[in-house]
Amino acid sequence: MIVHEAPKTCGLGAEIAAFVSEKAMLNLEAPVLRITGQDITVPLAKGEDFYYPSPERVAWGIKKIMEY
Repeated sequence: MIVHEAPKTCGLGAEIAAFVSEKAMLNLEAPVLRITGQDITVPLAKGEDFYYPSPERVAWGIKKIMEY
């Protein structure tokens, strides 16, 4: 699982996921999952809680991978 604050598309996490998939696809027990900021421009301070990855979203991702 890759967690970062940048947008999902064209972010550093996308490059890391592609690299891991290229090099270790047959060794993975679950697909690479990215928990990231939304694919929108960064909102003003009031909207940050909806933009950045929250602990709940990270916990959801961990649960999803563990159930795979």
